[in-house]
Amino acid sequence: MNKAKILIIDDETPICEAIQRVLTPLDFQVAAALTGEEGLRKIRTNGYDLALIDIMLPGIGGIELISAIHEYDPEIVCIIITGYATVELAVLAIKGGAYNFLTKPFSVDDLLLTVNQGIERRRLSLEAKRVANAEAEAHRLSEEKNRLQELYKAKCEFIRLVTHELQAPIDAIQNYLQLIKEGYIPAGELNGTIDKCLVRAEEERALIADLLELGCLQVITPAQITLVSLSEVLQPVLLAFQEQASQKKIALSIDIPEKVPHVRGVPNQFKSMWLNLISNAIKYTPENGKVTVHLLLEGSNLVGEVSDTGIGIPIEDQPRLFTEFFRAKNAKKLEIRGTGLGLVIVKRVIESTGGSIAVQSKAGRGSTFRFVIPVAKEK
Repeated sequence: MNKAKILIIDDETPICEAIQRVLTPLDFQVAAALTGEEGLRKIRTNGYDLALIDIMLPGIGGIELISAIHEYDPEIVCIIITGYATVELAVLAIKGGAYNFLTKPFSVDDLLLTVNQGIERRRLSLEAKRVANAEAEAHRLSEEKNRLQELYKAKCEFIRLVTHELQAPIDAIQNYLQLIKEGYIPAGELNGTIDKCLVRAEEERALIADLLELGCLQVITPAQITLVSLSEVLQPVLLAFQEQASQKKIALSIDIPEKVPHVRGVPNQFKSMWLNLISNAIKYTPENGKVTVHLLLEGSNLVGEVSDTGIGIPIEDQPRLFTEFFRAKNAKKLEIRGTGLGLVIVKRVIESTGGSIAVQSKAGRGSTFRFVIPVAKEK
């Protein structure tokens, strides 16, 4: 066991020497300082378990010295030595952080009792702190273990879903080709069957593309991040959807201010964000409907909204809307193809910037996807 280290801080040399003669043979490491400043320097340099402090020191006083000592190490036990013991002084010393006090002249027995009690108090305090730290660490490790288990379960479930989603189009294409090979498809239906194969192949291609994009979102490097204008990224996306919107007689309106502050991120990922939001809005809006894109500055954030007058999303489906491969019931009934990953990509892109996204919708009443992205700070 390490020897307990004791520092005597007293301007009377005979007192320091007398205490040292008593404590040193009892396996304590004992040192002395004649001023508070010297004592504080020694404590900061060497560290001590207990300090015996004269209350009437030149310069910094005993009570004030205790506060300075405890700023360095709150667990150092401070015992006041005084020749003027009063109830008021005892209260002042205890309030100041003293563990106990000795009244001059004191006996060897009083000194040893007080010092041993102080050393035991420090030992118990440090042990309690060690136990508390160990319990906190055990709790942290337990929470980390639970988090890793949840991540593992989520990973396994994701792999299961990916396997299923990737397998379904392949199985369909294989079945169609087998029917063609075995002559079960009449000549007049052959082109239609091939078209079905092409549709399922396109589903597979789109799914693989979205999965690759999700993977890229996990490995963003600082070199990829740059200043991005969301309005500039939006312009080519809108052009790409003009024809589709026109064919469905959907009014596509834009409300964006002339000057839009930049955000920080990866340009292609913001492009994907706009593509998925606007594509969904047009895809699930019947003919003669309306899709509106808003972008405005609110405080230190850019707020974007993509609204439509489409089929909407049932209330019960909305909590799962941003989970992998989920598609609302009414969307499935329309037999409109989708990977179920578009909104997952949108959410991850936005959250990678420190932003957030939410949806307001009612079945048959349209939807509004609203996102918030922090504006890039000027350097």
